[in-house]
Amino acid sequence: MTGTRWFRLRLSRLLLLCAAALGASAFHSPAYAEDVTVKRHVTVREQPTRRSDAVKYPAVGEALTLLDNGARVHGYFHVRLSDGRTGWVYSTFVARSGEAGEGIAGAQASDVAIAHFVNMDQGNATLLEFPCGAILIDAGGRDSTAGDHLIAYLNAFFARRADLNRHLAALFVTHTHVDHNRALRRVAEAFSIDGYVDNGLLNGSGSPGAKWMANHVSAQVPPIPRVQVTNQAIDAAGPNGLAGPVVDPVNCPRVDPDIRVLAGSHKDDLENPDDPEHLGWPDGDLENGNNHSLVIRVAYGKASFLFTGDLEEPAIETLVAKYQASNLLNVDVWEVGHHGSQNGTTASLLAAMSPEIAVISMGDGAIHAPWSAYAYGHPRRSAVTMIAQAVSRVRPATEVLVADKVKHFSPFNLTKAVYATGWNGDIDIIASPDGTMRIKTEH
Repeated sequence: MTGTRWFRLRLSRLLLLCAAALGASAFHSPAYAEDVTVKRHVTVREQPTRRSDAVKYPAVGEALTLLDNGARVHGYFHVRLSDGRTGWVYSTFVARSGEAGEGIAGAQASDVAIAHFVNMDQGNATLLEFPCGAILIDAGGRDSTAGDHLIAYLNAFFARRADLNRHLAALFVTHTHVDHNRALRRVAEAFSIDGYVDNGLLNGSGSPGAKWMANHVSAQVPPIPRVQVTNQAIDAAGPNGLAGPVVDPVNCPRVDPDIRVLAGSHKDDLENPDDPEHLGWPDGDLENGNNHSLVIRVAYGKASFLFTGDLEEPAIETLVAKYQASNLLNVDVWEVGHHGSQNGTTASLLAAMSPEIAVISMGDGAIHAPWSAYAYGHPRRSAVTMIAQAVSRVRPATEVLVADKVKHFSPFNLTKAVYATGWNGDIDIIASPDGTMRIKTEH
């Protein structure tokens, strides 16, 4: 064979191979023969952006097929799910084959606690994980999609923490509004609840869920213990707040979490509005369900957290006055009140807390829908400004959107440790008994 014939034959074969490859690519997405494993709670989305629709909430440990030769687009991997659907997953939340991703499982040493602030859109749900148990504070969101995410999140959590046998040691609901209890029934039906703590009120937008849960806990054999916290009970408990086996059911042998309630409902005072504790409250504020929110304090070694529900200004000032002689409001992490509303943050509360980190549970302002962060104007610029000035920890500089008023948002340059589910997705704060904390976010 001459050199010319050999060259032509080789060129012909090369062209045929190229044509075959091009033909195949017209019908199949190029796949990289490698799996990635989900190492933290994450959302698979339709497009490589956190504002695109969710395709699936994969479980921790689930394998996804990596596409496009592992190329990243805006930090996202293109992946195929086990059912054949495709989507995009943020790269830091998965481990490629052979990688030893740390993830939450790696971070779960024997003595750490993790506060999981679950992204419920415009709503609240916080899972507190301890070495020997877990509690849930609130189970609400804007719609059923948020509830889907919470159930998927809890399923993945209990798959990792099989030792807990799908048991929540306690479920707290701060008050009877749907953004705090919409998924309450779904949680109670899917998982075992060892104790239920609420404010005893069955009216409000969340009344169907509250009434169902009240009937549910009493109908079990034996009944699920329930504590209905009122401010009269708080006052009777003394200056350290309300504790007890239902409120504080987690007793870990090496580090024992301390859980107590510092404020409850004013339901008994609704018939006695002249109670001295409420003198100076504007007209109508005693009837406002937000002001009947439970206030929950959780300490784990030297690390501490405060949850104030949707408490508004008059009730916040009553709370501060009640505990000004103690150190109970001085905490490291505050779940910001009322989704970052302008009436859920006060200078006196921030001074009493001197928080290191603040987390806002609210929706994405880009979602223009009824009952959304956009519709309410959450978080409000005035509140974020006050909080950013008060927290002591810093974070890498970032630009976020805050509300100047209802349905009007503009950029805010953030350098302090203020996080939000609407900006960052699911948020985990990993606390060690010595008080050191690490923060992990979905975005």
